[in-house]
Amino acid sequence: MPVPIMPIKDNSEENNNFVDYSFLANFQGALENKKKKVEASNSDAELLMKVWLDSEKNENGLSLKENFSSRDIMRLKTYGFIQGSSSEFELTEKGKKVITVMALGEANRFEKSRVQKSYLEIMASMDKKGKKGYRIPKFASNNSNNLKI
Repeated sequence: MPVPIMPIKDNSEENNNFVDYSFLANFQGALENKKKKVEASNSDAELLMKVWLDSEKNENGLSLKENFSSRDIMRLKTYGFIQGSSSEFELTEKGKKVITVMALGEANRFEKSRVQKSYLEIMASMDKKGKKGYRIPKFASNNSNNLKI
């Protein structure tokens, strides 16, 4: 019959059941910082993108080519997207973030001209017969190594 294992009694005054939860205070703050924040409304982001696309770069920042209403320019200044006068301005960090998100989110030229292929067309284009380049054999050349593909 096996001998049961008895726990060893620790006579030290230290509490071994204590768990330090202080790491959770820093962990919670890290989660809050990773959340995406909406910096602008759709209309403000669209207006900011139009202003950015229709402006010319000069030594003082950007200058407007087209006439935008002073109300729209003032709204962008109020929300902190641009700074400067109504004719010459600079983008703030907040404005640069909105422009970056808008520019990276739109479809590019290659995606717009992409041809949708069916599954059968894709499978047919994967045939390597008669094409240059390396091909990977489906089965090993000797019969001792049976690959199940």
